[in-house]
Amino acid sequence: MENVRQEFKNSIRNLQISSEKKLLVAVSGGVDSMVLMHLLLQSQLNFSIAHCNFQLRGKKSDLDENFVEKFCLKNNLEYFIKKFDVESFKNKFNFSTQMAARELRYEWFFELIKKNNFDSLLTAHHLNDSVETFLINLSRGTGIQGLTGIQNSSPRVLRPLLPFSKDEILKYAQKNNLEWREDLTNRETEYIRNKIRHEITPILEEIHPKFLDNFAKTIHFLNSDAKLIQNHIQTIREKLFFKKEDFWEIPIKDLMKLNPLSSYLYYLFSEFGFKHPLEIEKLIFSSNNGEIQSSNFRIIKNRAHLILISLIKESFPNEIELKPNQVIEKPLYLRFSKSDFKDLKAVETLDYTAIKFPLRLRKQKSGDIFFPLGMKGSKKVSKFFKDEKFSPIEKENTWLLVDAEDQILYIVGKRVDDRFKIKTNTHKFLNIYLC
Repeated sequence: MENVRQEFKNSIRNLQISSEKKLLVAVSGGVDSMVLMHLLLQSQLNFSIAHCNFQLRGKKSDLDENFVEKFCLKNNLEYFIKKFDVESFKNKFNFSTQMAARELRYEWFFELIKKNNFDSLLTAHHLNDSVETFLINLSRGTGIQGLTGIQNSSPRVLRPLLPFSKDEILKYAQKNNLEWREDLTNRETEYIRNKIRHEITPILEEIHPKFLDNFAKTIHFLNSDAKLIQNHIQTIREKLFFKKEDFWEIPIKDLMKLNPLSSYLYYLFSEFGFKHPLEIEKLIFSSNNGEIQSSNFRIIKNRAHLILISLIKESFPNEIELKPNQVIEKPLYLRFSKSDFKDLKAVETLDYTAIKFPLRLRKQKSGDIFFPLGMKGSKKVSKFFKDEKFSPIEKENTWLLVDAEDQILYIVGKRVDDRFKIKTNTHKFLNIYLC
């Protein structure tokens, strides 16, 4: 028992859990979470309780809730309890019962953390849970990241019982005469996790009595290897990912030197949501430009480079009408001044008398033409972009200044239209300022 308490002290010290921290603890009423609460009380830490009633076991779910509430009142602990309609949620989003419950509880936990300024969430996951996660991922096919078990990888969610086996937790609860609620559904083997827990792990422990100790060592080694890979990948990323204004540019020729390419592509881009390196390889080796998307990012092939850019950006209308003397700051800083002279501080100056007001800013449309300054005749805007080697991102971010008749006066920041340039007889000037 003293060993458990000492190991727990080591665990919370390693996780930087102290009495100065304000903690939220997820408590089901089962033996794992009740042992966690007991150890936290023994350690005199500052914590509150969150209990989820998923209403999946009828009256037994309510008895779990009552049990946790009585414990909190007896020990003068702040607590939060919430009932969830798991069935409706899982049907709405086509989740399994377990996944629906997980999504609902963590969403609520993080709401509580934000609203009440908790530093971290503590859960009662232990070594056997980590074994089960390892075997589930192994059976599905995974890389090294899926073989590192359950992680204490974020300050938001900490798991101080991870070093302890289920057997150690049960013995601690019995020696300290702790009470807990038994969820009999945990004994059923319908779910893969329960099947591993009751049928596979016991066989592994029978084959090798030190299985759990050796597993903990293996997880430690795998985590060290994963960190080694992560550090190497970060070094490669710093060399190859060139940060521009709001995106990264990556030379394809340098990517293709990496071996094995598929593994490098996975580790370089997986944190941006690209989990299938073959899709990136197809993009790289394609003779044409193109793009692929994850939930939050795009990878665009632009000639000899890949462009990595977030999908989440500030939204603006495709057309903005400009009022006289108006100064706009978004999507770009733009202001005008009408004067009797050309201001040398202006980015561009046009012939005011040649322009039909009001002016508008808009994005490129199919078939747009203008008369580039310094050239004879007209040119399609799309051809201008191509000749100037605009990247897809530059095309998307370029605005056109047009007049009341939709004539292009200025491809903003790039080229003025020859029809509106200042001439020898110009006597009224429109000065344009950008920043």
